[in-house]
Amino acid sequence: MFWLRAILFSSPLLLVFGGSWLFDRVSELQLSSETDALVYAIQEPVGMLNPLVPSSGITGEVTDLIFEPLLARDEKLNLVPNLIENWSFQTLMTIRCSSEEAAGESEAMLRSGEYLKEGMELLALDRSESVLTLALQGIEGGLDTRLLSGFAAENLGDYLLVKLTLKHSVRDSVESFLKGAVEKTQIRMIDYVGDREANLFVKGETDLFLRELKLYYESNRSLEAEIEVVGEQCHTTTREMLMDLRTDVKWHDGRSFTAEDVLFSYSQLTQPDSPLPLAASFWFVERIEMVGPYRIRIECKDALATMLESWEKLPVFPAHLLQSVGNEKARDAFFANPVGTGPYRFAGRRGDGGVELLANEEHFRAVPLEKHVRYRRFGSLESTLIALRSSSLDAIIPDDRFTDWSERNPGMVEAIRCLPRFQHFVAWNLDRDFLDRKAVRGALARAIDLKQVLRDSATVFEEPVKGLFFPGVPYCDEPMLLPLYDPRGAERILEGEGFHLNEKTGVRSGADGKELSFTLSVNQANAEHRRMAESLAEQWSGIGVKVDLEFESWSDLVGNRLLTREFDAVLLSWEIPLERDRHAVWHSSGVVAGGGNFSGLRNQTVDQLLEKIRYETDESVVKSHTAKLQKEIADLQPCFFVCETGRILTVRTGGMTVRRPSDVGQGAPEPLTGGKAGLEQVRPWWVREDTLTSLKSKDPEFK
Repeated sequence: MFWLRAILFSSPLLLVFGGSWLFDRVSELQLSSETDALVYAIQEPVGMLNPLVPSSGITGEVTDLIFEPLLARDEKLNLVPNLIENWSFQTLMTIRCSSEEAAGESEAMLRSGEYLKEGMELLALDRSESVLTLALQGIEGGLDTRLLSGFAAENLGDYLLVKLTLKHSVRDSVESFLKGAVEKTQIRMIDYVGDREANLFVKGETDLFLRELKLYYESNRSLEAEIEVVGEQCHTTTREMLMDLRTDVKWHDGRSFTAEDVLFSYSQLTQPDSPLPLAASFWFVERIEMVGPYRIRIECKDALATMLESWEKLPVFPAHLLQSVGNEKARDAFFANPVGTGPYRFAGRRGDGGVELLANEEHFRAVPLEKHVRYRRFGSLESTLIALRSSSLDAIIPDDRFTDWSERNPGMVEAIRCLPRFQHFVAWNLDRDFLDRKAVRGALARAIDLKQVLRDSATVFEEPVKGLFFPGVPYCDEPMLLPLYDPRGAERILEGEGFHLNEKTGVRSGADGKELSFTLSVNQANAEHRRMAESLAEQWSGIGVKVDLEFESWSDLVGNRLLTREFDAVLLSWEIPLERDRHAVWHSSGVVAGGGNFSGLRNQTVDQLLEKIRYETDESVVKSHTAKLQKEIADLQPCFFVCETGRILTVRTGGMTVRRPSDVGQGAPEPLTGGKAGLEQVRPWWVREDTLTSLKSKDPEFK
């Protein structure tokens, strides 16, 4: 009778649990029948929607739909305006002539074009006594000296230029110096540049003046003065970038997007403690100021051809919501419920870990045809399939069970491979014993059979690295030829380097008896990195190299290893950037604590190529430089390139097309493909065929 009593006593509980299960199933069925939204089935909860944190997958996709960049990429991956309407560059010159008559004559020659070299365009010109002030289009290096080379020498002033730089209040300091100076009559002109710099044009007994100037500031060391004797020069030059923003952009809360938002984001993200350290990317900025609600003036230290790439990387946030936020908790609250300027606005988080997005009806480019996008987690494969069969599920981030089902049931869904977005690599510390040898690093590369390492999953595909740059960019059209798998060749190289195999231990040793071994540090939270590291270590052991795996938290890996360069080797990933400037990653100047060149590569050829890539404007020449850079990196092997990875999406067959606004592509429907820029470029413009049919039925003129 015990079994009967057990059933009787457990019946209420069974009814409760059964009712709960049935309620869940009914809820899923009800939700799966919703047809008001483009529905995405996801496997993991959507994370923090923060552009400051690199994120892949759905979290990155949703973030991109909410926030717009200042600049975008067109179908050929060229930079084009986005939140920035347009930009211009100009060189401002102030020229001190030998006399007022000389200034008048030079002005006439400039206005007639006789002093202008080929390709020069005079934008503005003004004369005040013996001083000419003018603006030339462009900021290329040497523009000022080329112009002055055409002037009559006797018309130019004969001055010695002395630059004085202080921490602040340079005008007050100079005026204080002049009150007691004996040799101040040698100063003929003073130009103040902002609050920190003064240009002193001196003439006569300049040695006496310089001695007195240096003595004055040596006795006032708290001012931290820098005195630079430039030499004989009658002019000063300033390079400017003028950035005009769109005037029709609004934040999702209705506030206008203005220059104040850009300056706020710039100031926050170029600080030393910034969560996204961009100071190094904007090293060329001397000063930045707002000259109108939609115009920004940037004074530049240098004339880079890659300057716009830095602005492409700058995320912009609403100053009116964040400028008074003083703690990390409050900032996290913003990124949990963000306000952006993108084509979709955040509508809320779901209890299942998903999110709801609504079309931004005031989007400056166009309003998405799909008004509602839902990212949700289904409780089971069965509920996912019910939604799919009822045409109320449009895209799926598959798991292994769904992938198995789709392979057994072809035709209902199709898999789409996005372009690879991330590279995975082992960074070597080139300051460590034996890792400082190019031959050894080459042998380690030849010892790896990538077929044993790379593995596709239901959501990600892996393939060998093809280059340093994003595939299809206009400035690089050649692959990077990396060492091929050749374990016997790797062993011969190590033998030639003096590392002989100990048959008993299976580990090679050098002439000093020291084993050929290193520690590979890995982020313990990254399961794929752990798997890759174990496979690599096993293959390296096959040629007699001992590898100790060290699994650490990401914060410890960054703080205790990368930033301090206290590692032998570390397995890392980075998003393949679209820009061509790789100075921060490979230039020898980046081999400092906290620098981007954590491998410690110091190579003159690489440094020279990086500099040329930064400044060259001729696209064919740039391609030559990038090809040479890839060849050098492949030869030097400062890191071992493991693979590139891309997302795999599954969509309902024939369920969606792309309908882009006319200013970013064609207005007609297109297949669900991404072109050179990948699906990220067209994701905001996905639209269901059912939606198009509905729009056509409501509006006969809709095409």
